[in-house]
Amino acid sequence: MNATVCNPLLRTPLSLIIDDSCPVINLTYYWMHQWLAWRPKHRPDLPPARWEGNPIVPKLSRTIPVDFAKKWGEWCGEQGIRGKFSFIPFPAGQGRVDQGFADHPRHLLADWLKLTKEIIWPNFDLTPEMLTHSHVADIKTWELTPQWEQVDWVNPPVEKLTDYIATAMQLLKNAGIPCEGVTSPGAFGKRNEAAYSKAILDAALRVNNNPRPFYFLWLDDRKPPGVPLWHAQKDKGIAIASVWSCAGDWFGSWTGFDKGDPDRFITEDLKGGRLPAVLEKELPCVLCGHWPGFYFEGEEFGFNVLKTVKKRLDAYDPDKTKTLWMKNSEIGHYWMARELSDIAVADGKVTITTKFPTANFTLKLDDCAAKRVQVAGADLRQVASRRDFRSGTFLVEAKATYAAFPLKEGATVLHVAQQGRVSLA
Repeated sequence: MNATVCNPLLRTPLSLIIDDSCPVINLTYYWMHQWLAWRPKHRPDLPPARWEGNPIVPKLSRTIPVDFAKKWGEWCGEQGIRGKFSFIPFPAGQGRVDQGFADHPRHLLADWLKLTKEIIWPNFDLTPEMLTHSHVADIKTWELTPQWEQVDWVNPPVEKLTDYIATAMQLLKNAGIPCEGVTSPGAFGKRNEAAYSKAILDAALRVNNNPRPFYFLWLDDRKPPGVPLWHAQKDKGIAIASVWSCAGDWFGSWTGFDKGDPDRFITEDLKGGRLPAVLEKELPCVLCGHWPGFYFEGEEFGFNVLKTVKKRLDAYDPDKTKTLWMKNSEIGHYWMARELSDIAVADGKVTITTKFPTANFTLKLDDCAAKRVQVAGADLRQVASRRDFRSGTFLVEAKATYAAFPLKEGATVLHVAQQGRVSLA
């Protein structure tokens, strides 16, 4: 009998990343106006962006209504969608999430925080997308500097990096949101990922006592996706996961006026687009979109693209045996357990030793048709199909047994009694 770790519940992880989201503020409005003032003065070598000169830019809304966030969050909850939702703590320097925004009524922030905690947070990790997602802020004076987070800090000064990230985390914590990880604004930190990931890990330990955070930095719509782990210390249960997105933002883009296309995710016949190819390989399938694109100046175009994509994914997996919606942190925790746990098999017993607990831990036992499986002395319930396969059950298919259970820190022992052999005592 051999034991190997499978995808959770034998399903491929699905996740939805939402970037550029923050309470009250429409980041696109402020980002564009700050960029138009900054680029000619500080980076005249950069050519004008495609969107510069678009007549819609001056007309963009300064805020995205809380009513839309409520509708969007409730729909995602009803649909079982899980993922990551940015919550920029000092958006474009317009005010701190723990203090308020001078140009907006204070009740709007209170409404946003209430809505976010009650409706969005249960299904989405909330992360800073660093501090402002525009200018680098001086964390001592809270003034905006001439530097730009996603331009000048592509290779940020390492000695300042941890403090900057910790400040972003602390503002969310002050607002009652201890975060599970961070999101990179654009290319922030991309050229020195080893130092960047270490700074995130150190900041997470400092602010939230979190030894297993994640971050979102990479999007690649061509290469096979993965979940790279950095700075792992198996004996201490410390590591950080890099959660990759496998698809571009084909919802509505960060501008809020570049319309998306559901066919780029998955076509109506369920065969074309990026997602079926990734799901066929059973690799983590993480979608990425930007908050202003979902709102789309009240047209909700990106939101409607999401509805179409979800409908097609449901048709692709009608009995829900192929895919499993997960938060980014849940994907990170699972991959840590998968790669950093020790598994030993002897005499009908499997022992998993780990410092990395996770939900829905799933083992395949080869050359084993079990009639009874116990985990930590408790019987798992046998089920007859993958549709009924859940945590706390086992499934026999041909000459293999699959077992799913919550993996706890320490040593977890599975006792397996095979068909035609002596029963467990």
